[in-house]
Amino acid sequence: MSRSLLAVLVVVPALLVAPSPANAGLLTLSVVDGLTAIDGSTVLADPNPQESLSGSTLTQLGLPLLYDPVLSDEFGITVRITNTSTGEILFPDVLPGVSVLTGVSGVPGYSSRQNVAAGGAANRTGGEGTEGAISRTAIDLLDSLEALSSPVSGSHGGGGGAATGVANNWISVTGASGIELAAFLAGVRLAPGAWIDIQDFVRVNAFQRDREGCRIAFGFDLPTFSQSGVSVTSSAWTGSFAEEPPATEPGPVAAAEPPAVLLAGAGLAGLALRRRLRVLARH
Repeated sequence: MSRSLLAVLVVVPALLVAPSPANAGLLTLSVVDGLTAIDGSTVLADPNPQESLSGSTLTQLGLPLLYDPVLSDEFGITVRITNTSTGEILFPDVLPGVSVLTGVSGVPGYSSRQNVAAGGAANRTGGEGTEGAISRTAIDLLDSLEALSSPVSGSHGGGGGAATGVANNWISVTGASGIELAAFLAGVRLAPGAWIDIQDFVRVNAFQRDREGCRIAFGFDLPTFSQSGVSVTSSAWTGSFAEEPPATEPGPVAAAEPPAVLLAGAGLAGLALRRRLRVLARH
């Protein structure tokens, strides 16, 4: 038996029994329909509904930038989940809770602060789900600031709760629990490019920004889950509140002045023309 034939007999069976690579799915998140209060009123009519920062993590702060809302009550954010994979994604019947981020930066005399709270995991075997994490930082605040997580319900995971406050600038955010997500997602199949909107994906419980130049950031994502052999990850979404830029009105349009060389040339041409006319008049 030749060596080449022996190699084929060894390699081919190994390829047949080797496990196939796991399939992967990717979801992106975007804010839609403005930011609405729990009573249904609109807090922020046009929040720049840009797509999520694909491939980012909750530890990366950046755009999109949201203008400061005027808040008296907590408000929920509607988030669109889009399947950007090439294959269909099936959501399980039990789900993890949402992970959240809060951060404060740009306060003179203080370093930037940030808190990330992971969502709790779902228990596929029917046991109790895992509670979401709680993360909190409070520095030189006049009022109390709490980080609240959403509770575990059965096998579903609880949502994370993060709060950050620095020198009277603060934000507290709670992620939806798995049972809240299940009302929208349990058993849902998303074809490539398909999307679904989820109300109260995250809730802002407290917000204040009283220092000019301060940025208050928040973010969220859905922890990785697997279903039918597909491992599904979600890109994180982050944004920050800052003061609204002043409106600028267009001023009067000023006509551009011709260069001095052209003006001098025009003046010399005028003198030459007047001299020529005088000569013609004498004749």
